[in-house]
Amino acid sequence: MKYIKYAFILSLFLYSCSKDEIDDITIDPPDPPVIVDCELDYTTLQSSYNKISSHYQPMNIPFVDYAALLNTTLSPVGLFGIYAASGNFDGNSDPDVVMVTNNGDNPSENEVVIALDGIVRIAFKSPQVGTRKISVKDLNQDSIDDIILFGHGPDVANSSGDYTTIIYMYGNGSYKVAEIGSVSGYHHTGAVGPLGINGGLPDVLEINSQAFTNDPDGFVNLYWNNGLSELWIQDETNIPNHWVARIYHSELFDFNNDGIMDLILGGHEWEESWMATASGTVQWRTHILKGLGNGQFDIENPVILPSIVNWGVITDFDMYDLDKDGQTEIIITRTTGKDNTPGIPWEGQIYDGHIIQILKGSNFSWYEWKRIEQPSEIFSNPTIHIEWPYATKVYDVNKDCLLDIVPESDKLNSSTYASYNTIRGLYYEQQENGNFLIKYKR
Repeated sequence: MKYIKYAFILSLFLYSCSKDEIDDITIDPPDPPVIVDCELDYTTLQSSYNKISSHYQPMNIPFVDYAALLNTTLSPVGLFGIYAASGNFDGNSDPDVVMVTNNGDNPSENEVVIALDGIVRIAFKSPQVGTRKISVKDLNQDSIDDIILFGHGPDVANSSGDYTTIIYMYGNGSYKVAEIGSVSGYHHTGAVGPLGINGGLPDVLEINSQAFTNDPDGFVNLYWNNGLSELWIQDETNIPNHWVARIYHSELFDFNNDGIMDLILGGHEWEESWMATASGTVQWRTHILKGLGNGQFDIENPVILPSIVNWGVITDFDMYDLDKDGQTEIIITRTTGKDNTPGIPWEGQIYDGHIIQILKGSNFSWYEWKRIEQPSEIFSNPTIHIEWPYATKVYDVNKDCLLDIVPESDKLNSSTYASYNTIRGLYYEQQENGNFLIKYKR
């Protein structure tokens, strides 16, 4: 009753006022809503089966100065670089970092260095001549991430290769190094995931892009994980060695949500003259192979993904629902590269910049949705060669609950690398309308 009484008194007051008096009455607008910084839980960005895919690494953090952690300076001259990945190596909730130095001028100096909670705790001589990719996965199911190193050996044609190496982490600063498989060539990439078998224990798929030279009738290697015994059983997939002759990046991901891992593959995306007379099919286009389970894939029906002319070197794949529409997008990191046979394309235009390509679709039908181009400073930088981003992180940099895209490499992160003073901290900030703006984190 009291609300009716107050409303009646207000109506009498307004009625007793003249029109001019009423016009003088103003009501303040409501205060704008308070925007609270968003803290995304990165463990929720994938669901069910894809949480044990090779792509899923929720401990990733961007803008880490790996060179500073190693107390070293990166130079634009020479072949020294750092590969890195984040994970939970000590059992707590703070992200840790593993770094592997890759010194092409003096491989005997390569080291594996692990920083726990931001402090370097472990360092030892690298068992690999040339590490090319690091994956992180809890292989022995002890709730602590282990480390998988894919190495290509000397970075030359007909490389002798490296063993694929596993570093088991036990949470108290102790570790064990194990080599699996056999040295058989240029292991530029690989992927870790369950492949839809054996109760979901992570297994290792090893992509050897030069295997066809020694074994033209062979197939891509697969290593079954024997679980707590930390033993591995070597097997083969049905993917022919020729098929991956130009594949340098791969991830396992369940694109059609059938509980079986599919395989996305990319590398040098141009056709070379020798492929026409090769004894087996070389699939140089970026593509997806549908997983059939038990290490088998649908080779007969590859899902060819959209290309970008002259941007044909693939360095990373990420799969996230960027725009929160309930569908996963494919984020492809590309650098410059095109056909200039014979040999590697070389006209001062390879590995000298990047484009982020975002595909939309579902299951096995995909189209280009966004193409995010780099800042103009990268094109005008004469020392940009080999400083391409080898990894791209999807991360909410400005804490607005919208996922941003961070292209990264060792030199892009390094405060000592003078060539990048103008573009350090580069990221692409997602807007409410789905577009991405060039931004810098300072």
